Amino acid sequence: MERIKHVMRNPNTVPPAVLLYMAWKNLTHKKLRAFLTIFGVVIGIGAIFFLLSFGIGLQRLVTTQVIGNQSVKSIDITTPNSKIIKLEINGFQKIKNLPHVTQIGVSYSYAGSLKSQGSEVDAIVYGEDQNYQVMENLSVKAGKLLGATEEKSALLNNTALRAIGIQNSQTAIGKKVTLRIPLIGASTPQINDTFTIAGVINSDTGNEIFIPSGVFAAAGVPVYSQVKVEVDAASSVGRLRKQIESLGFVTTSPIDTVDQIGQIFKFFNIMLAGFGAIGMIVAVLGMFNTLTISLLERTKEIGLMVALGGRNRDMRKLFIFEAVLLSVVGALVGIIGAVGLGQVINAIMNGFAGRRGVTEHFQLFATPWWLVIGTILFMILVGLLVVYFPARRAARINPIDALRRE
Repeated sequence: MERIKHVMRNPNTVPPAVLLYMAWKNLTHKKLRAFLTIFGVVIGIGAIFFLLSFGIGLQRLVTTQVIGNQSVKSIDITTPNSKIIKLEINGFQKIKNLPHVTQIGVSYSYAGSLKSQGSEVDAIVYGEDQNYQVMENLSVKAGKLLGATEEKSALLNNTALRAIGIQNSQTAIGKKVTLRIPLIGASTPQINDTFTIAGVINSDTGNEIFIPSGVFAAAGVPVYSQVKVEVDAASSVGRLRKQIESLGFVTTSPIDTVDQIGQIFKFFNIMLAGFGAIGMIVAVLGMFNTLTISLLERTKEIGLMVALGGRNRDMRKLFIFEAVLLSVVGALVGIIGAVGLGQVINAIMNGFAGRRGVTEHFQLFATPWWLVIGTILFMILVGLLVVYFPARRAARINPIDALRRE
């Protein structure tokens, strides 16, 4: 207290630490009022943070499920419905020599049939080189991916394996299957050969078989079904796609899907923040009411402080510090509460999913660092806007009028 009196007598020395201490004491003097005000901020900011955390987490979950393991730095290249432009070796070399290309792979795709142990089923056969396999990020359930020298090996997905009567993916490794693939425009009319199962792909989207691209090249297939490239950075994808499309090819990229999902969730997040803003309005009114009543109750005190040497801008800072304290404490408690509630819901939903056979863990709520920092800064800004009129009025109090009125 002596320190405060000394400071008030010296108009040139009112350090922020003293003003902050006084602001804290003013708030804790009326504990119930301060608690109710902070509780309103906790509810408002907690609701906004909780809903935005849910929107961001849901966006990440949807993006992960749609894109899967695909890299946003990859580009898929195909040909338009044209007999002139074909994805041949010359086009492959032109694409390979373009700037920013770090990796390139090719794939063939033909309808065929799979025969094993007396069973024969239709299937889609993909011929892929090692680069394409790596960029496609095939999820191997058993065995391994195709090696560079394995011309008579094949990968089967779960559906194709079950179609030929094999239920256990581990026992399928090393078994022989026969593939018959009719070819169009190749020097060989069809591929009819026996392959050894080298691995099983964890996929259930129809009967799919993967064999080395060299099998199709050896059969004289001149045109690739698809080429996949990977660039050095996601920022280079757009520029490289324009260069590839100028050659007459068609390009797609997972980044298109990410952008579309982002556009949808941008409006979704705005709607969620709008619902949370209802609680924020209550918090703002409560804070404004607290600061205004505090100003009216302490008119004599402020006049005395100014008479003792306090400056008008110090009175303004005092109320600003009170508003910042209310904002920061309320924001921190609200964020902690929202994060805790989100983690509880995540655990409950993962528990429900686990009992229904879902083994992969997922997050419905996300807490990125920028959301935490942004929420705190947003609440501080709101506090500064709310305190503008009370602080302005406090700075204009005439000490003589204040003391006379009291």
